[in-house]
Amino acid sequence: MKVSLAVLISAGAMVVLFAAGIVAERYSRGLPAAGTTAVAGPPVAVVPAGPAPGEAVRDGKFEFAVTRVDCSRTTVVLERLKTTADGKFCVVGLTVRNVGDGAKYFVGQAQKAYDAAGAEYGSDELAGLYANRGVEAFVRRIGPGETATGKLVFDVPKEAVLVTLELHDSPLSGGVRAPLG
Repeated sequence: MKVSLAVLISAGAMVVLFAAGIVAERYSRGLPAAGTTAVAGPPVAVVPAGPAPGEAVRDGKFEFAVTRVDCSRTTVVLERLKTTADGKFCVVGLTVRNVGDGAKYFVGQAQKAYDAAGAEYGSDELAGLYANRGVEAFVRRIGPGETATGKLVFDVPKEAVLVTLELHDSPLSGGVRAPLG
């Protein structure tokens, strides 16, 4: 009985610490660095130039480059297995390079796509498995300086036009937007 209670308390503590870490990461991004003060001044009109379609973008320890976008499929097939889109599949070729100094996992599930109306779409894991020929190209450890290539698949409505991807080096990172063309 005491062991079960200890396990429950430990699991609860882990959940609380995980949630606290997420909150701390999100709120710390907008704060000035320690030992500095924010100085109010007149607003400066700066329009940042975004990356061009296909240009590499970075989030955390990963650099991403979109290599291809194909939104013409309604099915994805792997040998005798087939999955059908509710609308259409947008298959996005992606190269991921680890620019950090330690090995890291790329998580395809953390990636998002947005259409022209701003609707968000998550990746379709089963279609991604089939599009990558049965090998989940991105669920593997990528060492420093190494590159992984593969396909992310999004099931979107037939009339949707994807305009950007939001790419993350981890499910908790802020992400970076990459235009699709």
